[in-house]
Amino acid sequence: MSQDQEIKSQNPLVYILILHWRGLLHTRNCLSSLKNLDYSNYKILLVDNGSENAEGAGLKPEFENIETLVLDRNYGFSGGCNKGMDYCIKKNADYIWLLNNDTIVPSDTLSLLVSALLNDTKAGAAGACLDSDKGKTGKGRINYVKGKTSLKTPCDQDANVSCQWLSGSNLLLRTATIKDVGKFNDDYFLYFEDVELCARMTRAGWSCLLVPKASIEHIDGASTKGSLAAWRNYYYARNRLYFFSAYTSGLLRILCFFNIAFHMLRRIVIWPLSSKDKKKLLEAEYLGTWHFLQNKRGQADLI
Repeated sequence: MSQDQEIKSQNPLVYILILHWRGLLHTRNCLSSLKNLDYSNYKILLVDNGSENAEGAGLKPEFENIETLVLDRNYGFSGGCNKGMDYCIKKNADYIWLLNNDTIVPSDTLSLLVSALLNDTKAGAAGACLDSDKGKTGKGRINYVKGKTSLKTPCDQDANVSCQWLSGSNLLLRTATIKDVGKFNDDYFLYFEDVELCARMTRAGWSCLLVPKASIEHIDGASTKGSLAAWRNYYYARNRLYFFSAYTSGLLRILCFFNIAFHMLRRIVIWPLSSKDKKKLLEAEYLGTWHFLQNKRGQADLI
């Protein structure tokens, strides 16, 4: 190994990919927090994912060191990140750090994540703990029998923890892994794309590492609050079915779908007693289930 190669291996080029669609203040705060990173070899790509009047790209004069990619429409989290990852790979990124625009990043987070991948060449991805109003979580678990996924409280130990999936809100990906297994599945558009990618990586022999010493502040679902709250329910319900239908078979699939169907039955029972706002969310779940049965994928016209 040449000296340049050795330096590069210990100080890999990281592209920080931030997707912007809504929440300009969140994006500005996120970019501001990145100024304090103690890792030196990084670049920032802000992907404007079809925001109104390309408002995200308008932040470039405030943050002159960022690169921007303006998309013609909203491609969802999966599609927007995929286009951004294509850009980063062409720029010879060694690692790509997917970072939600509604996050605030402590100075040492990226260094800790990079160190985790440098020290474990079989790890395809690393993620930090999520510090939000729900507490501190990060260890992704998949229950194939119940058809559920969760982000559990990370281990108290300092050592990195191998887990079944990591949140896409802060996901450091090895470029070599992306080239091996592919990017996000565009069929998902929003939600479960991170679970599916991690499951695909695991099947290909890569591991996913939670780094308990690293953390980010995360405002969960900042882009889908208010009138867009039903999006969360729709895509979660639909993509949950797509994921578990793809990653289960035989008796396991029967048990999984029985439990999901039982969950939906309980939702139907409580519908008449629900408030107007709650009914809208439940209706979005029903529509997501119906669209799964119709094999409708990608973006849905919900507005």
